[in-house]
Amino acid sequence: MNHFSTLEAYCKGIGISKPRWPEFDIRSFEENMKTVHHNMPPFKHEFYAIAVKLDGGGFAKTGNYSTADKKATVFFNSPYQIIQWDIAPDWEGFYVIFSENFYRGALSRKRITEDFPFLLIDNTIPLDMDADTALLFSKVFADIFKEHRTNSAKAEDIIRHYLHILLHKVSRLYDYSIKSKTITTTQRTQDLTTVSRFKTMLDIAFHPGQTYNDALPNQVQFYADKLNMHPNHFNAVVKRITDSSASEIIYGHILSLSKSKLTNTTKSIKEIAFDLYYNYPNHFANFFKKQMGMTPSQFRKQR
Repeated sequence: MNHFSTLEAYCKGIGISKPRWPEFDIRSFEENMKTVHHNMPPFKHEFYAIAVKLDGGGFAKTGNYSTADKKATVFFNSPYQIIQWDIAPDWEGFYVIFSENFYRGALSRKRITEDFPFLLIDNTIPLDMDADTALLFSKVFADIFKEHRTNSAKAEDIIRHYLHILLHKVSRLYDYSIKSKTITTTQRTQDLTTVSRFKTMLDIAFHPGQTYNDALPNQVQFYADKLNMHPNHFNAVVKRITDSSASEIIYGHILSLSKSKLTNTTKSIKEIAFDLYYNYPNHFANFFKKQMGMTPSQFRKQR
């Protein structure tokens, strides 16, 4: 299964031109139809995406839900979710795709899933829209699209504000949808809270200068202990919400940190291994090679 860790790699992988910015992109489906691969087997990427489809045949699928048999719909996905599509060349609408870092910018220090927990859900439910709602969503996307093409000095800040508005609109539509379909429960709310806390812990656990006596932050046990949960129960909750095991999410975070340190610092492989709480550098090297198909040294040399 392909895994795209950069926006440029994602765009190349699906057959469209390079993004203008490294951590944010917006496209119209009409624009993409000229070159995009109309059939994409299952793959993953490391970004958030929100799309409004106004019309078009075929389907896009995230997790266990697809847009098949839906005309006007909003659908979205989060990092590491499994995505695939088989679409006709007649899609109309827009999508935005962006990183956690772009979202935070200067506007928010929270993780996006703390502000918008609906993005934690793995079985992403495409949200039906009436014609008036579709028009409102299209206007927000069109404003973002226009601003993105200006390349003005304040374009990124303006787009972050638009993105915040878009996310609130999706959140409102989502809340209305789940209430009308009665798919939300107290248990699901608790599960979402648990996963949100886990991801916040994961985000800060690898900050420099921290010491741990027992379980380490590269282990599932570490987070289960902090949440006062049995590791098996904790893992089941994470799997239920994200469609990934807790260890897969931890490994994804470690891999992202590893690549950043290898690319942006001159630290030795041994130092990076210790930064990531590997007691033995060869264990880190084995982990990295298993995930990337090359050693940390080889990865650094190719950069």
